Amino acid sequence: MKRISIYLLPALLVLSLFATGCLSNKTSNPVPYPIGTFEGQFRLLHKKLNETKIDTLKKANIQLVLETGGAYKVLGDTATVHAGSKGQYGINATYMAFNDETYPKTGTPVKIHLYGNYFYNYDGSTNLVILVNQGDTLNYRYDLKRVN
Repeated sequence: MKRISIYLLPALLVLSLFATGCLSNKTSNPVPYPIGTFEGQFRLLHKKLNETKIDTLKKANIQLVLETGGAYKVLGDTATVHAGSKGQYGINATYMAFNDETYPKTGTPVKIHLYGNYFYNYDGSTNLVILVNQGDTLNYRYDLKRVN
């Protein structure tokens, strides 16, 4: 009988750990997607160059309705800061993409629209945070809670 070299033992240990990890057949839970009516604040956050303080330039209380079929609408305080909007949205585990039907085809809109690709974080039941970076110093943040 030949002896196994002591140098092969770490490799055999790693190989056995990988092999036992593949034996179990666990399924992961699907990511819960936000559906329903959410209310909360929209904030326009601005960070000045060479400063650490972040200013909340504008804010508005809004309501976001996300429907099962992929339609959405923004309601609430849409008079000055944030535009009321509606359209279709798509979602995956990290991003939400909004296609606002009310977004102007030409020119720059006066108010902010929920339009484009956004990062989001949803706790699965109540809290929804939607965030987009507009360059290095400007962020749009939606802090919303599910109400229905």
